[in-house]
Amino acid sequence: MRRSTLSDLAENLGLSVNTVSRALRGKDGVSTRTRELVLEEAVRIGYVTAGASRPVPAPAAESRTRSRTIGLTIPSSTHMFASELIGAIEAGARAAGYSLDLFSTEESESQESDIAAQIVDSGLAGAVVIPVQGEREPWASVRAEGIPVVAVSREIDHLGGDFVGVDSEAGEYAAVRHLLSRGARSFVSFEEDLAISTIANRQRGFVRALGEVEGTKSRTVPVPTRRFETGESDWRPEEAYRACLEFLETGIAFDAVTVGDDYFALGVVRALAERDIRVPEDVRVVGYGDHPYSAWMRPSLSSIRLPTRLIGELAVALVLQRVAGEVSPPVRRLIKPELVVRESSGPRPLSGA
Repeated sequence: MRRSTLSDLAENLGLSVNTVSRALRGKDGVSTRTRELVLEEAVRIGYVTAGASRPVPAPAAESRTRSRTIGLTIPSSTHMFASELIGAIEAGARAAGYSLDLFSTEESESQESDIAAQIVDSGLAGAVVIPVQGEREPWASVRAEGIPVVAVSREIDHLGGDFVGVDSEAGEYAAVRHLLSRGARSFVSFEEDLAISTIANRQRGFVRALGEVEGTKSRTVPVPTRRFETGESDWRPEEAYRACLEFLETGIAFDAVTVGDDYFALGVVRALAERDIRVPEDVRVVGYGDHPYSAWMRPSLSSIRLPTRLIGELAVALVLQRVAGEVSPPVRRLIKPELVVRESSGPRPLSGA
């Protein structure tokens, strides 16, 4: 017979995992009646033993340090950045004698809160997280329980903890400077419309690079996200395709495109081809992510290659150091990505042209 879980208990009561976890651990913010209902149901399904009249305490710090499991929380396991990150973190954890529990938020704040509660309730040794960056801040409560948290890719606002990520501003800056060196002067940036730090940082790099050269023009075209509507968390070429077609209807001339992900480049290049706009002869394109298929596109796609494996290795090493009890000021590491030049950004203009 399958053992009852915290999720089973929460589902039976129509409560969030976070609320149930707090009730069982005697935390504030839960009414006496709710706490009683949670305990009664927990006894009924065998989650706690009969006669447990007090809230179940959180795992003690001493026992938590003996846990051999690290939690990894990501938006989605299907995106290439996440897939490579999982591999690097799992390898690092395994080499140190730890296993890895994987959680996916699907960019949902409520799901993220439930995951944070599960990590605390399970007494995991530590957590590496790509936060949703919404209005809730569940990771501070995880740290308050003595569980080390290392943020990856996106920083956790106001937490002031350890962070390892890509220097997204530097990546976009390099892409735009490269296109400027190819003679481009009128730019369009196709970016997903999520309010997350990586996108904001890329846009800072976009604006900064263009501000260094006179006579440039630029527009940012938001690509609608369906993440909150469908639970699908991947960048979607068809959304960029539609956004590009709509922008082309405006008649605004441009000669360079940057995109927030190589998946978007697939859609943009397709839309341009359907309007007989040649890449790179008419419009030069630089992607972001350098996915395996990018070198095989026609034309092959210039892109920003992310140091994903290195980020994963640094993050797991850092969380394991914290688990081992190392005390030091918070670490903040930004790793610069690499510009990979291929056909889509075109040749340098002839001297004097």
